[in-house]
Amino acid sequence: MSDVVVDNHAESLVANLIYQVNGVLPKDISLHHSLVNDLLMDSIELIDLLMRLEEIGVAIHESEITSELTVGDIVTHVASVH
Repeated sequence: MSDVVVDNHAESLVANLIYQVNGVLPKDISLHHSLVNDLLMDSIELIDLLMRLEEIGVAIHESEITSELTVGDIVTHVASVH
């Protein structure tokens, strides 16, 4: 992750969005989890998550969307915007 300090609000927001998209309980989501490899998100769920993030003003560049993208990466983006 980058040098941005992760706040609990951003972490909670991302965990709840992931829960809404693929049903993994927030308590079972960790910052180091890969969206694809650990949380088993498919392409439709990833698109759904990205659209929900865009609705709250968080844009993630297409080049960042890989199997290596982690919850922590998303939280960093959210924390930098909110």
